[in-house]
Amino acid sequence: AGARIELYRVLRESARDGKAIVVLSSDAVELQGLCDRVVVFSRGQVVRSLHGDEITEENITGAAITATTSRETAAGKPTRATRARRFAGGDYLPTVILLTLLIAIGAYTAASNDFFLTERNFQGMLFLASAVMLVSMGQLVVLLVGGFDLSVGPLTGLVAVMLSFFATQGQATGWLLLGLVAVLATAFAVGLANGVMVRGFGLTPVLATLVTFIILQGVSLLLRPTPGGSIGTEVTTTLKTSVGWVPVAFIVVVAVAVAAEFVLRRTHWGIGLRAVGSDESRAHRMGAPVTRTHVAAYVICSLFALLAGILLAAQIGIGDASAGSTYTLTSIAAVVLGGASIFGGRGSFIGACLGALLLQEITSSTAFLGLGTQWQFWMPGILILVAAGAYSRARGNREAVLAAKAA
Repeated sequence: AGARIELYRVLRESARDGKAIVVLSSDAVELQGLCDRVVVFSRGQVVRSLHGDEITEENITGAAITATTSRETAAGKPTRATRARRFAGGDYLPTVILLTLLIAIGAYTAASNDFFLTERNFQGMLFLASAVMLVSMGQLVVLLVGGFDLSVGPLTGLVAVMLSFFATQGQATGWLLLGLVAVLATAFAVGLANGVMVRGFGLTPVLATLVTFIILQGVSLLLRPTPGGSIGTEVTTTLKTSVGWVPVAFIVVVAVAVAAEFVLRRTHWGIGLRAVGSDESRAHRMGAPVTRTHVAAYVICSLFALLAGILLAAQIGIGDASAGSTYTLTSIAAVVLGGASIFGGRGSFIGACLGALLLQEITSSTAFLGLGTQWQFWMPGILILVAAGAYSRARGNREAVLAAKAA
């Protein structure tokens, strides 16, 4: 620290003597305290020039993070190779890969068994996938800030158990609404508790949400020691409504995913969410509410699990404490397949949904292909290993290319 201060003194004295001093740094605090003019570069272009009172840490960091310029070649247009590297290192390569796998596995299964591509199976598969997609989107929100939520599975099951007391056959509409309010309050309280334990008490996300996992599982077993309390047919019929071969629930979930993707990419809150997950300290210095963002992420995750629990109740038709327990690992697997980084800051809601849909298709296809149940675990495991390695290598190569160009 002492050497840095001495270097700063020498630089300032040289500048007062009339010499031009050029400082290349990514430390916004250093630039603010040292420079008379700051030129912010992003993706090979100048995005802002700051003078005098404009030189603040927030302006410097904000200009770099929110820049929308694209790296261009000397000719003024990106080359095909540049665009390919940029796409390979982005968040949407996994989407293309997952779409390809979905089509390939579906085509192979349909060619092997004529009953796979029937209206009954298609509707059932998409309806089952809808709940997994919702849980996966919630898990992604937490993963974007660098956390995990192990409690989503038991919370989904608890919602179904609670609804088995309020949504039974012949119950008044007011009683059903009271049940919805109860599960909403429960989900909000669970998310808030997870966020407070992680940010307020400093527990690791795995430990904090594991505690919640155990408590929620115990509450579900306390309410329903054995499966019971059938869900009313009017509720299940409404939730299972379809348009042609496609369940309305699936259409709604896809619409939610598209809207969430827009929020993530195009709004201030979405940028802040990714900034907190990418570099918490820098996000804090540029004014992002780090603690509030973390807590909000856990609350949003629980609300997604609440929606999944409502669909789960319609799927199984009864209150079952063990239902939904597999959603925890399934949701993590789906977001990893969708290209999310377990270190935070990167991910796609579209990718997470496609990952969940692929996992559900694998479960369905193994039965139609006559494969053993073990393949429902082996295939996702193999895909996760391959996907994580491929995505990491693609992004690593892109970072190496950009670093070489910067040097």
